[in-house]
Amino acid sequence: MPWTVADVEDHVKGLTDKQKQRWVAVANSVLAQCLEDGGTDETCAPKAIKQASGVVKEAEGGEMPTYETWIEEQGADVREMLDAHTQGLRSALQKEREARKAAERRDVDLAGDFVPLVEKSIRLDGTAPVKLIQPGWGTSGYYGPGLLERDGPKVFAQGTKMYWNHPTATEERERPERSLRDLAAELAGPAEWRADGPTGPGLYADAHVFGPFRDAVNELAPHIGVSIRAMGKANKGQAEGREGNIIEEIVSAQSVDFVTEPGAGGRVLQLFESARRDVAPEPQEVKVNEQEAQALRDANAQLTTELEAAKAEAQRLNEALLLREARDFVASTLGAIEMPAMTRERLVEALAGKPVVVDGALDKDAYKVAIETAASGEIAYLAKIVGSGAIKGMGGETPPTGVNLIETYKTYYLQQGRSLAEAEKLAALAATGGK
Repeated sequence: MPWTVADVEDHVKGLTDKQKQRWVAVANSVLAQCLEDGGTDETCAPKAIKQASGVVKEAEGGEMPTYETWIEEQGADVREMLDAHTQGLRSALQKEREARKAAERRDVDLAGDFVPLVEKSIRLDGTAPVKLIQPGWGTSGYYGPGLLERDGPKVFAQGTKMYWNHPTATEERERPERSLRDLAAELAGPAEWRADGPTGPGLYADAHVFGPFRDAVNELAPHIGVSIRAMGKANKGQAEGREGNIIEEIVSAQSVDFVTEPGAGGRVLQLFESARRDVAPEPQEVKVNEQEAQALRDANAQLTTELEAAKAEAQRLNEALLLREARDFVASTLGAIEMPAMTRERLVEALAGKPVVVDGALDKDAYKVAIETAASGEIAYLAKIVGSGAIKGMGGETPPTGVNLIETYKTYYLQQGRSLAEAEKLAALAATGGK
């Protein structure tokens, strides 16, 4: 540094001698300005090369290279590197979207939906067909047919316990493992989705009813049914004209319990409780494995940390992509406005870092207004100094040229604190494109 005509071929191919001289003049001027502003050779040289190349192309009547054209000119190695980086950005953004969607899903208790018994008596082998749940809106939310068909068989598996009534809030807190005296049956096989079931579409299974409860089930059959207790994931949404929790996944089943029909009379409730009292095995203590509980808490904390890290990285990548898009948009918008190349470059640098963003995306209409307003103000300022001139391409007249334009730029640079010699040199370069 500085560059000479012999250095030009290392950066731009196919220029005439005149173009090379212009390139050297612009590049050295930009480099000197950048270094004076506190930059280094590593940061200033690429900027000077880019601006010099742009000035030469524009001075010859060509257009500034697009991002795609620039990429094509860089060679296979650079293209592969940028393609890999872009793919990485897209992958990270996809992961962040998936993590955000998963985080928005809420845990819900699936309980409280009464389904009458399918048959009113127990078979000779002690089994009885039961309908666990049907599609549509329930107490906890909306169950789609596809959800029940997908999750039902794997969640409500063979051996799923069936208790005599749901636990009370106190029982749930003090004995979450449930009481042996309430264990009335278990599923004899996995639940099965049946679109044409005997009482309509839903999840069906055979229940093996334990001996002490068979007479009670037979006697109370017209007044009782079953209700699931499970855990699921839900998102707010709409279905069948209603808004509420849309159950997206049934995660685990706790039990399928025998419950009384809503509104059953006092005599029925009394018989229901009497059947429970007739079965009196003492409950056994079940101790919680603290080591396993701590491992689960640690795993949950680790997942939370990883999710937050993924969100932060995705936000950083989003911002980088947005700034890249903003820079391209500013360059494209200013490219349609006739102005000196150095003025355009300076406006690109100034405006690219001030994107107009709405809901995380570039508001191009508002951004374009801001860009054109800034460009209009810049050219209007220069035109005011010399007494005439306007932006071409935005409804005005031809900008100032010749001696007036040189004097305009000289005045501008003097106001920026340049010396007279520096102002005259920079003004000549800006007004003539480095000629």
